[in-house]
Parts: sequence; C-alpha cells; structure tokens
Amino acid sequence: MTRKLLLFVLAVLLIPSFASAQKALAQTSLSANISASQSCFVVAAVTGIPTTTANATGGTVTTIGQQSALYIDHELIYVQSVNSTSKQVCGLRGMNGTLASAHANGTMVLAGPPGGFYDFDPAGYCLASTPPTIMSPPQYTPWVNTRTGNQWICSSGTGGSNVWVPGFGNTMASPAVSATVASVAGTTLPSGPLFHVSGTNAITGWTIPTGCNATAAGGCSFSVIPDAVFTWTAAGNIALAGSAVVNKLLTFTWDSKNSKWIPSYIA
Repeated sequence: MTRKLLLFVLAVLLIPSFASAQKALAQTSLSANISASQSCFVVAAVTGIPTTTANATGGTVTTIGQQSALYIDHELIYVQSVNSTSKQVCGLRGMNGTLASAHANGTMVLAGPPGGFYDFDPAGYCLASTPPTIMSPPQYTPWVNTRTGNQWICSSGTGGSNVWVPGFGNTMASPAVSATVASVAGTTLPSGPLFHVSGTNAITGWTIPTGCNATAAGGCSFSVIPDAVFTWTAAGNIALAGSAVVNKLLTFTWDSKNSKWIPSYIA
C-alpha cells in the first residue's frame, strides 16, 4: 500500500470521530454593566471557560494566557484569569479586530478557546473533509463570525445534506431548516432558528440553545414546523399552554421581562 493510499484510508476512518467531536461553546451572561475600558468583570457562571493550573491563592484564580476567549456584543476578549469563587474574569479587550465597548448587565456571553471563534463566514460542505482538518468540521459550535455576530450551524436538516445553515443572531441569511427535534415529555432543546418537531409528547419547556440571546438584556426567537400534534405546558418557561397544528408554523419568542417563551398560537 502506497503512502498516499494509506493516508487516504486513515483520513476516511477518522471522519466519523471528527464529526462527533464537535463541542458547544459555553454560554453565560454578565452580572453587571461593564465599561469599554474595564478589564475585569463578573459573569453569572464560569463553567465551561477553559482554564489551566490554579495558583497558590486557594485554587480559585487561574491564569491561562490566551487559551480562552469570551465573545460579547461583537467584541472578542482574550481571558487572562478566572476566579471560580467570585466568578470574576479578567482579560484583554477588543481582540482580533473587534472593538472594545460597554455592555449591559445580563448580556449574553459566549466562551471557548480563541480558535473557536472566526472573523469570516463558513461556506460549503460542513461535516468533514478528506483529509479532515480543524475547520472541517469545526471543533466548536455554533460558528461565530466575530466581525458581524453572525452564527452558523452545521446541520443535516436540509434534505439530509451536511450544509451550513443560519444560526441565532444571523442577519445576513434567511432561516433554513436545521436538524429535526423529537418532542420530549419534559424540556426540549431547539436545534436552530427553524426546525421540524416530531412526536406527540408534551413539552414542558425549552432549553435555551447556545447562541440564543434569551437573557435579561436580550431577545431570541425560533420557529418550529410540527410533523405531528404535540402539546406544550406552562409548567416551565413557556408562558401559555397549547397544542401544535401539523405544518402550521409555530414561533416561540423570548420575553426578557418575565423570562418566558411566548408562543405565536395556542390552538
């Protein structure tokens, strides 16, 4: 077997592992207003912010250089330290061509390694390439363009093809169907801004998906195409109980005042 053929076979064998290795960016929110020049600030949670070795102050502060990044309102911040007790994060503001600016209390924060954020939009087939690379598929989801704020999702929902579809906060493209979601007798996680829902279970609430700005300072909505008559209750974070109509578009909009999803109809 020639070297080229061997490399090709290894690449093909590695594709499934690359496809399944995609990780969601962590999501949290600001706990107070911050100014454009403020290097340290507090977030609601530091879980999911990559860290390395703790220092001698009790293991609560972790210096990590540029191994972690935060994205807030079109601004990329390289994290330098994290305090897991006070939830204070310190970092370098306005990185990778973004502008340091003031942000309001409650604003959505996305977290991951610097390599989990991009300054351009993706294109083409998104599941894997031969040979596989760090970009195909990307290691983190959603794909975030830090210059525009556009989010993209690698989805198999459009005719079975692994293509890029608009994610939350994407103002440059019309919504496209992402992966079908089965209704759960409990909370259900949306797969994107537009998706089909199968099954007839009673959904008690919607899990806020990564990249959806369902915070005290933001807004988010998603639409579902019912494949069956499922119901939803008001037991969780949905304001009104209701029942879906097959093939009638149903939209849920986040109400930041009451922290509830508002359905477009309840029939």
